[in-house]
Amino acid sequence: MKIIYAIRHVGMTGGVKVFFQHVELLRKMGHTVYLITRFIDEEWGFKVTPEVVPSFSEEYVPEADGIVVTTPKDVRDFWKIAKKRRIPLFHFMQGFEPDYVLERIRGDVVPEFFRSKDVLTRMKYAKKIFGWKRKLRRFDALYRLPTVKIAISPHLVMGVEKRYGMQCNLLPNGIDRHVFSPKAGEINYSGTLKILSVGNFNLEYKAIPDILAAVKVLKDQGRDVFLTRVSPADISDAERRHGEVDRFLVRVSETEMAELYRGSHILISSSTEIEGFGLPPVEAMSTGTPVILTKISPFLSFDMTHDYAYFVNVHKPVEIAKAIMDIAGNKTLRNSLIKRGFEVSDRYSIETIGKMLEDILQKHIKKR
Repeated sequence: MKIIYAIRHVGMTGGVKVFFQHVELLRKMGHTVYLITRFIDEEWGFKVTPEVVPSFSEEYVPEADGIVVTTPKDVRDFWKIAKKRRIPLFHFMQGFEPDYVLERIRGDVVPEFFRSKDVLTRMKYAKKIFGWKRKLRRFDALYRLPTVKIAISPHLVMGVEKRYGMQCNLLPNGIDRHVFSPKAGEINYSGTLKILSVGNFNLEYKAIPDILAAVKVLKDQGRDVFLTRVSPADISDAERRHGEVDRFLVRVSETEMAELYRGSHILISSSTEIEGFGLPPVEAMSTGTPVILTKISPFLSFDMTHDYAYFVNVHKPVEIAKAIMDIAGNKTLRNSLIKRGFEVSDRYSIETIGKMLEDILQKHIKKR
């Protein structure tokens, strides 16, 4: 196969990491894969280098059997090219933007900026809702195009099929188990508890403040806890003002990330339902680190039996604090979480995901 992977901006995000991972996988399988972009915002430490093109107009897009894009904007730009060439356009969904907007239109999620009850804020909020409704119409138009849809989690697959009545392929994210290998031996939980949190504080759906609040609860109780925060973006002043973090790390490579997991006692991911997949928990489980996760669809879909993580409710820092102490103080629970974590993460090996990806692409290219 000859495949084009196109992404407008290359930055330091998990989505870009997975996109590049696909390119590496397909090339290793012997396929020709072009990776093109318009802008490189930050260098990403991967083995593939994108070609920066002057525009996404047809003259700069190589001949190929199919095109893979991941953002609605790129769907919009590449749909006409794919249609003209009569090749499939694959929409690789790492989130479901219509749900993100719908939550706000319905008032299920109200951004902090609009939570004040004063008249001016309410007027601004009404205007914002009008803008979200226009955005939803744009998303609906793009999602209704007959692209080949691929989503990283079962709840995203169901979202597409329910809202648009269209088939969607499931392709979970994968991990390199040679990198995210198990710890050399059991680590001691009786001393300082090393807690790890990964994600961008500024992304509301990551709910990082809940983790900081949980750590504050424990530190206020005099517990010996050391929190490391890892972010793909620079640490904001707002996060630094919280004061509970003992160590900040940014732009950490996969190899360094694996070492961090192996050196930590517990990983916490406190995302809300808008989370796409949640790669850090799977990576941590693969190294033998117990995880505390919120009860949301992407995390619950890692396996049918929900005994591979200590699950807590969304936006409940006190539950997170209790989970930390339960795991630290109960060896039987801890060993059970570690054992099940290995079993679950085994299913997301990069080799398995690569074969699934190849099968999906080939199936639709053969239909031409």
